[in-house]
Amino acid sequence: MNTSLKRKLNFNEMIEHLDGKNVKFDLISKENAKKILQTSNYFYKITAYRKNFEKNNRGQYIKLDFKLLQDLATIDMRLRYLVLHMSLDIEHSIKTKLLTDITNDPTEDGYSIVTDFLAYDGSSIDDYMHALKKESHYNYGLYVKHHSKPPIWVLFEVMTFGNFVKFVEYYYKRKNRPSPYKEIQQVLKYVKNIRNTAAHNSPILMDIACINQIERNKIVKPITEFTKTIPGLSSSSRKKRLSNRKIHDLTTLIYVHYTYIESDGIKKARYGDFKQLLDRTKREINAYDKQDGLIAVFKYFSKLLDFII
Repeated sequence: MNTSLKRKLNFNEMIEHLDGKNVKFDLISKENAKKILQTSNYFYKITAYRKNFEKNNRGQYIKLDFKLLQDLATIDMRLRYLVLHMSLDIEHSIKTKLLTDITNDPTEDGYSIVTDFLAYDGSSIDDYMHALKKESHYNYGLYVKHHSKPPIWVLFEVMTFGNFVKFVEYYYKRKNRPSPYKEIQQVLKYVKNIRNTAAHNSPILMDIACINQIERNKIVKPITEFTKTIPGLSSSSRKKRLSNRKIHDLTTLIYVHYTYIESDGIKKARYGDFKQLLDRTKREINAYDKQDGLIAVFKYFSKLLDFII
């Protein structure tokens, strides 16, 4: 066996390992922390949030209590649900816009665009329809009827969000870069990034307080311009927060939802959920007293929410 592989720890050893890293158990006992690891959240995921906290020169955490790891894990779970809801709203809205434009376009029959997209993508119909072949698949009926030559409205039903992003980029080029799609095709891939993180149930708040992950010239212009309009958000704060990949992509998700969702009812529901989530982050506010990075992240998103509602 490779000696560099980490040994599996039992639950007592997990607590001892954290104790050795100066993770405190003042706000929650070691026994209760162990129960959480056994029944509510597993060691690898809950300890991922340690990346938001500073270490001293001996590699030990400063002012980190296990309770904060548990708290961030709970907040992150609720954030992932919200990201998925907002992503579904966006996907539905932009598909509707595309199909409206294709329907109103006399040069499109709904079929040739599929053939041309597949050639552009270097893929085949079977790449999209193969998984539907089994009778137990919910979309088996679509396969039976359309597996040899599906129209675009059927392809939209079976393609992944990632492939949909590629289609939007293709459509923009196919139609000679129409202005209504310039921004959409710029920002949608960042919605995909954060959506996929949530869909795979991966931590979003891990390293959320880090900065300088993205170079300033790599931040897409629509997001820079959007955040410049947020009242009370200084240039320094804006640049720091957007240099974090996940904050950049979460901001993009919020911007796209705010800009392209036309239903006031959907907006009200999602932003109400967003406000509840921000209110939830205050539950252990005193314990975060010295965590300047996390506090700055909270203030950033609070200002965004105040602006969009």
